[in-house]
Amino acid sequence: MRKFRRIVPTLTMLALTAATAKAADTAAPPPASSPNIELMTLKLMLEKGVISQAEFDSALRDLSDTSGAKAADSQNIVIGKWSATLYGFAEADYIFDSTESFSDLPGAGQVARPGTYAANNLRSQFSIRNSRFGFRFRAPPYHGIRASAVLESDFFGDWAAPTYNAATGQPTENQFFTSPVPRIRHFYLKIEKAGFELLFGQTWHLFGWQDAYHPNSVQPQGLPGQLYARTPQLRVTKTFATRDVTFDMALGAMRPPQRDSAIPEGEGALHFAINNWTATQTLGATGTRVAPASIAVSGDVRAVAIPDFPTATTKSTYDIGKVAGSIAVDAFVPIIPASAEHMGNSLAILGEFVDGQGIADLYTGFASGVGFPTVANPTGLATATVYNPQIDAGIATINPATQAVSFVELRTVRAGLQYYFPGLDGKLWISANYANVNVPNASTFVTTTTTPAMGTTPAKTTSNATTLRSTLNFFDVNVMGDVTPAVRLGIEYAYYRDQYADGVSGTDHRVQGAAYYIF
Repeated sequence: MRKFRRIVPTLTMLALTAATAKAADTAAPPPASSPNIELMTLKLMLEKGVISQAEFDSALRDLSDTSGAKAADSQNIVIGKWSATLYGFAEADYIFDSTESFSDLPGAGQVARPGTYAANNLRSQFSIRNSRFGFRFRAPPYHGIRASAVLESDFFGDWAAPTYNAATGQPTENQFFTSPVPRIRHFYLKIEKAGFELLFGQTWHLFGWQDAYHPNSVQPQGLPGQLYARTPQLRVTKTFATRDVTFDMALGAMRPPQRDSAIPEGEGALHFAINNWTATQTLGATGTRVAPASIAVSGDVRAVAIPDFPTATTKSTYDIGKVAGSIAVDAFVPIIPASAEHMGNSLAILGEFVDGQGIADLYTGFASGVGFPTVANPTGLATATVYNPQIDAGIATINPATQAVSFVELRTVRAGLQYYFPGLDGKLWISANYANVNVPNASTFVTTTTTPAMGTTPAKTTSNATTLRSTLNFFDVNVMGDVTPAVRLGIEYAYYRDQYADGVSGTDHRVQGAAYYIF
């Protein structure tokens, strides 16, 4: 009996061991290891060594226009050695204008001529179309080569203003404001190594060293007199940096403003910054950062090839080519310095001067009133000859008498200041901007038409000087502040005075409030 009692536990243990071994043999193999998925800020990624200082600086440059210094705290999805950043802001605008001249994005559009219906009536608009979102993707370095890509959109992708004609597929006022269409702002990839940067895709023009000198304003950019444009391009930049200064040289081949010219637009720029002389700066409405004193000189060369202007009986047979050149000088100067640790009690001025030809498309919504002449139809043909210049309006025109191409000239001066109040670490500030936009050769586009007397109807002479723009003067004042690290409020007063070629001036007063949630 005692022997039996000793055998039973032994047999039980052997049975359990055998069962365990059998289960281990039939169990599924352990899952393969998968890359860790983590959420980290850019700052934490730098501290943990996930990214280098060069990768961190590159990311801040890409996000500065939208997030400014807050980009360092942007959340990244980190998968193994790869990462992606979601960023942007939600914006709500409340706008009042003293005329019916502008939509929610005024840009450098013309003020309604005095005496017209639009000039004599008020306008109120609510809009969310300037809201923005983007993704920045980063690959792990490969033999010292860093690669990244940016996709960024906003909601200005439909028409510039409501058309009230839904039957043609163009937006009604309700559709325009409540169902805006996304558009691409930036879509590019970068390759960086040893101070060199190759960029392929759509981003800011090099001309004006955008976006480093964009002014602060509550209303959507660009302001009158502000270079503000993006385009597909191929660009190379070389940076020489020390602890005290940074020097950049860049060359780019841009999408030609007229594809039929067959010649890419060429741009080049030099940029010099003093790294230890800094002040607080806000790009647009949300890109608050600490920026160094700097100056940039840039140039633009573009060509057009416009079809020969026909007579009433002949069609165009060849292209008339012409090349235009432009220059821009930009500067940012700290007056009362600031640092990343102390962003308050900071004062800085910035400015831009441009002298150019055929660059109307580099300004937001710029309208000069200059168009192409119509083909004469003295015999009253039922089907008149139609002239197609095959180029966007406002860049150039043609003199039908001399067959000469004339570029629309532009000379702009813009200046601004930003002051951040003490004791609040840059969370409350005031800014002001002034711009003068001049079309030096506006008078050369003035034409007159005389209708001969017929019976009791006297002869009549009309001129296009009533629609041609001569000069535009603009100024605004903005007060902005952060309620929380994510929520920003702002209010702006803006004044536009637009002068036509016949000396008549129109004015518009705009008051705009805005709220932003920055992520």
